[in-house]
Amino acid sequence: MKTAAIIAEYNPFHKGHRYQIEETRKATGADYILVLMSGDFVQRGEPAIYNKYIRTRMALLGGADAVLELPVLYATSSAEFFAEGAVTLLDHMQMVDFLSFGSESGKLEDFLPLAELLNRKEATVLSTVNELLRQGLSYPKARSRAVSLLFSEYSSADAAFFSSPNNILALEYCKTLQKLKSSIKPFTLLRKGSGYHDPFLPEDSSMYPSASALRSLITASTSSQFLTADDLSPQLFYKLLTEKDFGFSDYLDCSTALSDRICKYLSSFTGYTDFCTLLKSREFTYTRISRTLLHILLNQKTPVSFKPSFSERHLKTPYVRLLGFRKDSAPLLSSIKKHSDIPLVSKLADAKTILSEEAYQMLSRDIMASTLYESATFLKYASTDFHQKTAANNDPSFFAEAKKGLLNEYQQSPVIL
Repeated sequence: MKTAAIIAEYNPFHKGHRYQIEETRKATGADYILVLMSGDFVQRGEPAIYNKYIRTRMALLGGADAVLELPVLYATSSAEFFAEGAVTLLDHMQMVDFLSFGSESGKLEDFLPLAELLNRKEATVLSTVNELLRQGLSYPKARSRAVSLLFSEYSSADAAFFSSPNNILALEYCKTLQKLKSSIKPFTLLRKGSGYHDPFLPEDSSMYPSASALRSLITASTSSQFLTADDLSPQLFYKLLTEKDFGFSDYLDCSTALSDRICKYLSSFTGYTDFCTLLKSREFTYTRISRTLLHILLNQKTPVSFKPSFSERHLKTPYVRLLGFRKDSAPLLSSIKKHSDIPLVSKLADAKTILSEEAYQMLSRDIMASTLYESATFLKYASTDFHQKTAANNDPSFFAEAKKGLLNEYQQSPVIL
């Protein structure tokens, strides 16, 4: 039995994602496609447009055989830790044969030699990158410049290569697979359709739209329920106010300089996204700021395991959680249970008995993040409906009915198709 894995956010799932699943199955001969998906918050530093169960159902309908949840600690981290955490988790499962990812070229030879070079010359590259960061360059630009300066074969390195999110992640996946000496084989697929950040839907309906364009379409609609970063503005502002006297440099991705900047401009806070724009500078990108603010909101301080260098650190992925599966994928679930050296959590009620204390603490962060997401959704929609309906119909029982829609993680079963 062959299994191919895809690491994804599906924010939201679209035709390009379905194409990747179909082509991965064809090209690798995989019997099953396993998706490791971000939960309710994503790497951009904001809530996913739809909750993880809706997106899990979309993935299963789109061809995935099972969907697992990437812990929120890694799902909301920078590309390096996002990729390393995800690949490490898949490697622990001991039954994944291929890792499929999209890239702008669709050629592994664009990534494997560079990944090996970056791993081998890690100390030199890191020193150069840090010097360039001190000069005010953003991290992607600093690393691109460092590669050009240090390695003659990449002296004309295209800056666009390092600015593409797909290429950045592809490179990090390859670096981690090589570091772990993993048996998982990388497979890259040429990305098709609109650009990653293209905000417009393609005029040709046969073309694949970007997730960015679809999110813009969704947020412009009043016919569906969705969540955005600004829906968390009150919670974020309260968190920042209560901790401003202590600073924020203990939080993941937050340097002392960024902490000082947050404190300096806090009195001008008007909303999550506006505050990100206000804090943006040559040194700090919008995404870096948004991600940092999300870490603060979710109380994610820099773990000890994140502090060593790439070659020396060992990220902890002590469990894998099942979000959904197809009924005909029973052999896949059996294979996970048989081969994985970390527990498979399919029912939260069982988690305390099968997980170590450390693993359960990490899982609890996922649960807390999802509870925050669901409460914000409830406040945005159900409570609004409640006020409108009770004002019109004098129906206080509506609140009890509406509250039933607040998703309880402990009562939520995996999605089954």
